[in-house]
Amino acid sequence: MKNKIKSILVVSSLLLGSATFADENFYSQTKSLVGIEGGYSSLDYENGVKTNNTQGSVSLGNIGLKIGAESEDYRIFLSGSYFFESGSQYDYLTTYGVSFQYKFNVTKAFNVYLGMNGGLMNANVRAKDNAGVAEPFYRTFSDPYFGGDLGANIHLGKSVDLELGGRVMSVQADNTIDGLTYRIGNIVQGYGSLIFKWQMD
Repeated sequence: MKNKIKSILVVSSLLLGSATFADENFYSQTKSLVGIEGGYSSLDYENGVKTNNTQGSVSLGNIGLKIGAESEDYRIFLSGSYFFESGSQYDYLTTYGVSFQYKFNVTKAFNVYLGMNGGLMNANVRAKDNAGVAEPFYRTFSDPYFGGDLGANIHLGKSVDLELGGRVMSVQADNTIDGLTYRIGNIVQGYGSLIFKWQMD
């Protein structure tokens, strides 16, 4: 676990460094960013044993906050999100991570971005068996994730963007109790954000 977290930090540092050195005028062009995010996600899972397991998905809503910076061509965010569902299977699910994005400045009205993300997912899950009966205990997860982002920023003004995007987070985490394994696979998310930006000194 510690090695995985160290890997995330090393990758994040390299990404930030690549953005900094890619443009010699990075600091003079950089803007600070704060974003408020809301979204809808689908999480796929498996539960049971290899020869007799349940495969399914859970629908989750989420709210989040992210802070970052951008230059003419790059953005980087540190973010945190809280996920919730209408049922009782997930007591909580949170993510904390970093995302690095390259912007394609299509027009003055909007840009398109493509990026990668990574971080840590924490969850408390009450799994259900093939008959839909919930286990009498919760399973706890604390595992890294990696993935990608794709979307567009619509410029509502000089200081506000409307961000519409999609995100995939690959978790691939197992929790085994009494010979039964619950596996979280991928989280596929659609989201919207209001991004507030201002020029850095």
